[in-house]
Amino acid sequence: MSTSFARKARVSNTFVLVTLLASAAIADEVTKTYQDPTFAGGASKILVVGVHDDGSVRGQFENAVARALRAAGAAGESSLSVGGASQLSAATVVEAARRARADAVLVTQVVDVQTQGGGDSATVTEYFNAYARYQDPLPITTAHTVRVQSALYIVEGERRVWAAESTAVDKVDLFGVIDGIATALTVQLRADGLIR
Repeated sequence: MSTSFARKARVSNTFVLVTLLASAAIADEVTKTYQDPTFAGGASKILVVGVHDDGSVRGQFENAVARALRAAGAAGESSLSVGGASQLSAATVVEAARRARADAVLVTQVVDVQTQGGGDSATVTEYFNAYARYQDPLPITTAHTVRVQSALYIVEGERRVWAAESTAVDKVDLFGVIDGIATALTVQLRADGLIR
């Protein structure tokens, strides 16, 4: 393969990735709430911690954010993949970050969930009465808007250097929520110069 062709392929792949990341960020919102003006560096490897009672949801979120970080050219790793404790504390997170050789930790937690749709029936009887009126069943679409708070901490000195609120808007399932937030967070971290 010629050097010119390989260079064009890399440029093309980079353009596609940037376009996908930008279009995903348009659909979801990130509002930076804090950035340490004295922190001039960026993180080369980020340990991702999702604060959630359901270990499966936590794992899906952490893996999605880690993948989005890697797709953006940074190193990211799920806390669960390095033996992050199910009971989160400052000590267990710092220990997991050191085990992963991460120089930063991104901690995210859900702060609000709003659900729209899903039918107007208050009881099972009302639901089946409404259902029986239609010859063809109508699909019931439920949309979720989920707001999370994230903070980036540098492991050395355990200090917060960045924080943001992200909102995944009108997602029909958990995967949409997770992917929307993962992509939007990564785009914002890159824009703010915090990943390298």
